[in-house]
Amino acid sequence: MRFESIVSVAAVRATTMAALLASGAAAAQSAAQPGAAQPASVERAIDTVQQTQRASAASQQRVDRLDAETRQLLERYRAALWQAQQLKVYGAQIEELAKTQGSERESLARQITEMEKVERELLPLMLRMIDSLEKFVDLDLPFLQDERRERLANLRRVMADPEAGVSDKYRRILEAYQIEVDYGRTLGAERVEVEGRVMDQLRVGRSALYALALDGAEALRWESDSRKWLPLERGYVSDVRHGLRIARELVSADLLRLPMALPEAAP
Repeated sequence: MRFESIVSVAAVRATTMAALLASGAAAAQSAAQPGAAQPASVERAIDTVQQTQRASAASQQRVDRLDAETRQLLERYRAALWQAQQLKVYGAQIEELAKTQGSERESLARQITEMEKVERELLPLMLRMIDSLEKFVDLDLPFLQDERRERLANLRRVMADPEAGVSDKYRRILEAYQIEVDYGRTLGAERVEVEGRVMDQLRVGRSALYALALDGAEALRWESDSRKWLPLERGYVSDVRHGLRIARELVSADLLRLPMALPEAAP
């Protein structure tokens, strides 16, 4: 584009020179002719030169304007080219991200399907676990009956709650089982009504259950086979009393001498 500007200037100069030569030739010719109007010829030559100069200036302005426009277009082209390259890189990254997200969606869809399958299989199992726990409580030693039955009722309510998750339901059932297991490793004491009388009840794990009158004059033991309370020999009354104190953490743990039912031998 700069080359075009130089060429244009050279052309203007050549045109001006030609005009001056033409004017000089005309003036010389007029001078050679006697009686010619020399002033008029000179004025025409000057007008021609001025017109040529004005035309050259206008041409130069057009050339400069075109040069500036060309430079602007070139800068815009370069900017567009750089932006296109950036968009290409960004598009490649987005495509890779889309592939990764697609794989993750497929994985999540498979997990959801598996979870739904596990949920369908787990719900009946949890109901059977609650039924088994309820039967176990009914056949077990009669201790903390209100508390244990309330726990089972809460499990039934949780199972019927549509907003409770499967994991929460299963966790609650396992907690209930764990509580029942812990009963077998501890001593327990509670005040309950036994055969129409208020008595202090001593639980030794899950192996034996005793009851002591509030005045300490009488003691009973639970017979699991007949599911009845039977009188306990007076010689064990002090041990039952001592066991109640241990269960209530009033004294430190100690050995107790109490009658225990022996497990039946396998046939």
